[in-house]
Amino acid sequence: MALTQTEAWYLAESIKGETLMCQKLANYLNQVQDPELRRLVLELQRSCRQHVDMLISQVN
Repeated sequence: MALTQTEAWYLAESIKGETLMCQKLANYLNQVQDPELRRLVLELQRSCRQHVDMLISQVN
């Protein structure tokens, strides 16, 4: 089933937002010293990447 123009726009905006979050988390990871906090940031980054992959799969 084809997406409507509004759905396609919303999906593209969601992908942009999640991608930006992944980039920010990567920057935070370079700054974090605490091992537990690094683990949490890595976990969030992994989850964010999964969201991006899931959203992209809806475009195809």
